[in-house]
Amino acid sequence: MGYVAAVAGEELIQRAADLFDAQRVVEDQEPVTLDQLDGQLSRLTAQAMSEGGVYAPQLGALAVKQAQGDTVEAAFLLRAYRSTLERWDETATVEPDEMFAVRRVSPAFKDIPGGQILGPTKDYTQRLLDFDLANEERFEDPTADWEPDNTDTDPEPLGDVAALLREEGLVAAPEPPDGPPTDTTREPVGDDPDRAAVLQELARGETGAVTALGYSALRGYGDVHPTLAEVRVGRLPVRVEHPYTGDEARVTDAEVTSAEAVVPVQEKRETAQFALGYGLTFGRNERKAIAMTVLDAGIALDTDAEPAEDPEFVLDTIDPMDSFGFIEHLKLPHYVTFQSILDRIRTLRAGDEPPPAGAASGSGSGPDSEVTTDD
Repeated sequence: MGYVAAVAGEELIQRAADLFDAQRVVEDQEPVTLDQLDGQLSRLTAQAMSEGGVYAPQLGALAVKQAQGDTVEAAFLLRAYRSTLERWDETATVEPDEMFAVRRVSPAFKDIPGGQILGPTKDYTQRLLDFDLANEERFEDPTADWEPDNTDTDPEPLGDVAALLREEGLVAAPEPPDGPPTDTTREPVGDDPDRAAVLQELARGETGAVTALGYSALRGYGDVHPTLAEVRVGRLPVRVEHPYTGDEARVTDAEVTSAEAVVPVQEKRETAQFALGYGLTFGRNERKAIAMTVLDAGIALDTDAEPAEDPEFVLDTIDPMDSFGFIEHLKLPHYVTFQSILDRIRTLRAGDEPPPAGAASGSGSGPDSEVTTDD
């Protein structure tokens, strides 16, 4: 590839790495703990876990701390660590309806089964800087004076908004899979990926890239402009099958964000129905989950008419490791390749030097005469 190592490379590389780590050292300040990162900056660690394909909040916080807040670098560290782990088993399949939701809103319908749950959000307030936080010495819980809920009944399961549309035949029933879903961490993604592969790659995609391509479809570079059926944030149970009894056992929960969107595509179907776009990602990242629904629905059109509808373009572009590697490799030494380019440009320029004054430069003198130059 034309890359060469710098002289005394090992010592200089180690010193550069030490300088990077020294940037975290601030006099008279205690190092930030992993619990603080995961607790107070949970969306940052959730993004790193999502793009790294590993649900482990403490490891996500560690990666963010080591990367000094660079989520793509943190995702790289998590993927590298994940590749060293032994694969023990697979978890049982769970339905999104099993989520214990702390937030659930539907922009499509005002009244939905289970009701709207605003939950923790700033969506309905003005985006203004809170200067009080600059001098915050101790965390004050703004909900401390709320009246407690004295109901002892367990919350009822929330209904599925898309299921209501399916009951009317307005959304096509999902096609049953032919077999187990593709695992894109173990099998390469081909030119014509199935939906399971698309959703997996979207879930591990870089948040900014997923958002940007989803936005491109909304801005007219695509045929998808969906209506969100619902967005949920909550915890899904993680179950494994007991090796001896075969019974499913709940071992933990995982915080996730899911979104479903309906897209009118009557001209693509024999009957007038909505298509369904879906997105699910680790942690709380509503923006990414919503953008996933746009890209999922766009790829399902199977047209490749726009970049956001081309699975090869979308999945290659959003992968944080591919984009991270190609962009950042440009700062590595390219001495040999650039010297080759310089030599070629200099040779071309030498051959294009104008002839001395008065010398014949062609076979004719008119405006349409052909001029030849020997390189």
